[in-house]
Amino acid sequence: MAPPSFPPSGYMDVIYLVYGLAFLALGLVIVLRNERGSTLNLSRVLWLLAAFGFIHGFLEWMDLWQVVHGDTPALAAARPVVLLVSFLLLFEFGRRLVRTSLSAAAQASRAGRLLSPVVYVPMVGGILAAVAAADQPWLELAIWSRYLPGFLGSCLAGAGCYLYCHNRIGDDAATAEFTGLHGACYVAAAAFIAYGICGGLVGPRADWFPAAAINEDSFLATFQVPVQLLRAACAVLIAAAVGRLLRIFSRERQLKLRHALDAGQFSLTQFYEIKARYEAILDAATEGIVGLDRDGNLTFINDIALGMLGYARGELTGKSFHASSHHTTVSGKPYAAEDCPMHKTIQDGVTRRVGADLFWRKNRTWFPVAYQTVPLRRGERSCGVLVLFRNLAEGG
Repeated sequence: MAPPSFPPSGYMDVIYLVYGLAFLALGLVIVLRNERGSTLNLSRVLWLLAAFGFIHGFLEWMDLWQVVHGDTPALAAARPVVLLVSFLLLFEFGRRLVRTSLSAAAQASRAGRLLSPVVYVPMVGGILAAVAAADQPWLELAIWSRYLPGFLGSCLAGAGCYLYCHNRIGDDAATAEFTGLHGACYVAAAAFIAYGICGGLVGPRADWFPAAAINEDSFLATFQVPVQLLRAACAVLIAAAVGRLLRIFSRERQLKLRHALDAGQFSLTQFYEIKARYEAILDAATEGIVGLDRDGNLTFINDIALGMLGYARGELTGKSFHASSHHTTVSGKPYAAEDCPMHKTIQDGVTRRVGADLFWRKNRTWFPVAYQTVPLRRGERSCGVLVLFRNLAEGG
């Protein structure tokens, strides 16, 4: 009497449920956590793995439907086609990941050139030739889809995970914030290769070698475990390892933020150093100096100017200099801002020299001044005016 198989056939629906769910979860976690704006090459190939996960997960639920509701001609014909499409996506993911993990010299080598898109010509051509010559084309398509893009694609994906970790991530991944990243890469690499064996080399039975010797039936008879159970376990490991590997994008965001903060702190330090240097220069000047923005509001003033005008530091900042200190002529008539040389320089960017005018102090007294207006620019655009003045009553 033959020993009973494990698990019983009634458990196959659970296996296919978990199997499909694991790959669907793989696709979903990539869609949710992949960084579109990342500079890492990994982000540009992950969509292929996500597409494989979604399509292959759907395929396993097609098998679940077959177990629960029985097979149909349409379902039997669709499954090998969906299988081929999913494994081609996995193959392309593995091919691109391996190439992006290699140095430029390695990519240009003979071995590197074997991973060019030309590899699809013999692979797809061989599959089509085998299917065209077969008595059972759908069975042949399923077998050769597993042997070529399935097995080779899984091995490439595993090699790509290992090489990317070894060549591209480097020692930076060993920091405290990213403990376990190398381990996730190695688990993903091993799980992909194991899946390539279970899902690529062990397929449906056929009357030719090696499908006649190594197939799902012989695997069950030898190990008393359906190969689908091991495939499901590999799928769970792949999903978990890739999910952990995607923490690389969190690390990248942290590094970008840290660099931005460091750059901002450096710029801020430089700004304060320059500001202090210019304030020292302005305060050492023998003339009053004020800076006005495009609206005529005061942005800076030196101590000499504050002493002449009778204000404390900060009292004039942000206020209209014309309204505070240049508002009235000596005859007592209002001085229109449009006629003010400072305002005109802001508008037309022309330097002006005024030999005799007056400024008003805080105590409402005035003193005669001579001043010069110098336009301030940011690129081609006027951003204000610098005014240098001296008190003519003090013999300047």
